Amino acid sequence: MVGGHNLEVNVLVNKAIRRYIEWGRYVDSFKLVTSDPRLMKTLWSHVTVGEAREMGTKNGKDTVVEFILYYFRKFDLDSVLKTFEAIGAGYANAYVYSEFGGKDSRTIILRHSMGLSASAYYGASFKALCDRLGVKCELEESEDQMTCKISNASTLKTIAPKTFKEQLAKQS
Repeated sequence: MVGGHNLEVNVLVNKAIRRYIEWGRYVDSFKLVTSDPRLMKTLWSHVTVGEAREMGTKNGKDTVVEFILYYFRKFDLDSVLKTFEAIGAGYANAYVYSEFGGKDSRTIILRHSMGLSASAYYGASFKALCDRLGVKCELEESEDQMTCKISNASTLKTIAPKTFKEQLAKQS
């Protein structure tokens, strides 16, 4: 694989190991897949904004929370943001993640080219996660991006009971 590229074998091996440790080992547990953005754009074009929002809300209330608890062993705003950045942008290549601001006020932008339904899905997922944390957020959705503004982020608490089951029960 290194032939014809500027990469050294060690760099390629380290990248593959890191990708497996940070992403690959969770793929089977959570039935995750990486998809071609062009295919996702076509799929999102067949989903109404209302349906996308409903799917996003359900996903944010259940599956994503389980994933965050499994991956980070805690559920807080930082783990939510890291999930959107590392998993959604870094490994799934679903969008480009940008974050601005500091501890007190944050703006998160997910840039994609998949249409308004995709923005509604990501926005509803993000809002459901923020609601579980008691975080107030303002969403703006457009054809090519979802923007979320979070205020008073420095006053948030981490939710981390002793066991994974206790943490899931506490979130419900």
